[in-house]
Amino acid sequence: MSGIRKPAVILADSMEEYLTPPNPYKNPPKGKLNLLELGRYAERVGKDFDDLTADEILQFKIP
Repeated sequence: MSGIRKPAVILADSMEEYLTPPNPYKNPPKGKLNLLELGRYAERVGKDFDDLTADEILQFKIP
């Protein structure tokens, strides 16, 4: 195993956006998840981020 896991949910608008390396001289794209609330939810239900299902994660998607 290489240690790299394939994410359960890809929130990028396109596969190209997901696969391209980030440009350190450009502002990063806006976040697509409310990570603060997702973290609070994970603590509340007693799960790690890796154990959350795709449906649980998509509850915190920013429109």
